[in-house]
Amino acid sequence: MKLRIFGIIFKIALAAAVISLVLLISVKAYGFGKAVFDEKPGTAENPVSVTVEVKEGDGIRQVAALLRQEGLVESTLVFTVQKYFYGSVILPGTYRLNSNMTGKNILDVLSGVAVDTEEDS
Repeated sequence: MKLRIFGIIFKIALAAAVISLVLLISVKAYGFGKAVFDEKPGTAENPVSVTVEVKEGDGIRQVAALLRQEGLVESTLVFTVQKYFYGSVILPGTYRLNSNMTGKNILDVLSGVAVDTEEDS
C-alpha cells in the first residue's frame, strides 16, 4: 500500500516537473521569437550616431559583437538569427548607424539595401 502511494506521488511530481519545464521553455522561446520578429526601434530621446567599420572577412559573429559593444543591438544571437532570417549579406565598409535603428534597419544598411545611408568603402 505504501509503495503504491509512493508511486502515485512520484508520478504526480514527475508530471509537475515536466509541465514546469515545458512552460519554462515555452516562455523563453516566446521571448526569443518576439525579440527576433517583433522588434521595436530604440526610444532614446537623444539617439546616438555611431560609425562602425566592417572589414573584409568579418563574419556575423564579429559584426554582431561590434554592434553589441557599440550599444546598437541588445543580443548578438538575436541579430545573428535576424541576419539569416532576412537573408542579408553584410558588405565591408564604414557605416553610420543610429541607436534608434531596429536590427532589420541595421541589416539593410550593412547590406547596402538602405539608400539613405553614408557608406565609405
